[in-house]
Amino acid sequence: MKLSQISIAITLILYPINQSLAASPLVMQAQNFDPTKFEPEKTENTAESHNEITDFLISEKLDGIRAYWTGKTLLTRTGNAIAAPVWFTAPLPDIPLDGELWVGRGKFQQVAQTVLDQFPDDRAWRSIRYMIFDLPESKAKFEHRYQHLTHQINTIEPKHIQVIEQRRIASFTHLEDWLQHVDDKKGEGLMLHHRGNFYQAGRSDQLLKLKRYQDAEAVVIGYEEGNGKFKGIMGSMWVLTSDKIKFKIGTGFNQYDRENPPELGTTVTYRYNGYTDSGIPRFARFIRTRTNPDI
Repeated sequence: MKLSQISIAITLILYPINQSLAASPLVMQAQNFDPTKFEPEKTENTAESHNEITDFLISEKLDGIRAYWTGKTLLTRTGNAIAAPVWFTAPLPDIPLDGELWVGRGKFQQVAQTVLDQFPDDRAWRSIRYMIFDLPESKAKFEHRYQHLTHQINTIEPKHIQVIEQRRIASFTHLEDWLQHVDDKKGEGLMLHHRGNFYQAGRSDQLLKLKRYQDAEAVVIGYEEGNGKFKGIMGSMWVLTSDKIKFKIGTGFNQYDRENPPELGTTVTYRYNGYTDSGIPRFARFIRTRTNPDI
């Protein structure tokens, strides 16, 4: 859909960004890492309690598809059944598991295309790994859940079923070094899970995600025609966040995206670096179109 004779086309219809189904599994979700909640050196004058980095088990954040194993069925985060081959799920135990279906760093589109296909491609599934990180129904603290999970999964022979490795680090310097290493390898970031945290549905301030860049979602509400080499096609896209913040994204698009921009009402993912004083995401750039609520 090429754009011509347009300036800004904005629809006033607000589309819901985060939809959930009644059958959705009650999974735990992470909050963004906030360094002000940590106190590297405690003093007697500290007004509020702070976390210690040594109290967290840390793993790499995988850019895949969240997958919840009920003990019988593999579900997406919105409760849709995943059409995995029988050989893929047969070795899994009959207890609930929480994890990520993953191929490798920088291969999100490959895993999404494979996992969300209603007719499983057996050959494509051979490259998928189920990276498990939690036991949803366990009443134990996370460090004990991790130990039990490791013991449980290590008895399974197929290599496509693994436990995500958790590490403890000694300082913020080690955290920064690890984040830089993951970023250099085109990884997604890090996950910090408090060792004393209990599994709970919804957002938890004891489960944190740390990325070099922030990302979020917004709904497409309009476009602006480009100039120069982008004359006659999309130059930038207007979007609206769930907080009703309206702003423009003008970078991150390839030629195809500009000639065939996401339709109005489509949810897109964008990357940014903090906020302006007026609450607008800084340096926003397009990452991908969210064509499925499980992406």
